[in-house]
Amino acid sequence: MESGKQLGIEKRIQKNNRFYWYSYAVQKVDDVYVVYECEIAEDNMAMEKYEYEKINRYLSVEEIEKNFIEKYDIKFSDISPLKGQRIFNPYFY
Repeated sequence: MESGKQLGIEKRIQKNNRFYWYSYAVQKVDDVYVVYECEIAEDNMAMEKYEYEKINRYLSVEEIEKNFIEKYDIKFSDISPLKGQRIFNPYFY
């Protein structure tokens, strides 16, 4: 999770007969860990109309784990390095 490296997960879920994409990612920028979380209906992706989009900042990995909310059968241990892709740009937020 060093600066420039992003850990995260993206998962396709079904709710109320619609498909959604849930994303969670963490990246360290300087001395702060930026955490990004969002959910978007699959049919709203082209318009980038999110159900919700949140950014939080933490000072340690332990603080991130403590505040991690398990949802959609995703645990903090499921977060892994993203291979050549990014879920979010931490410098944008």
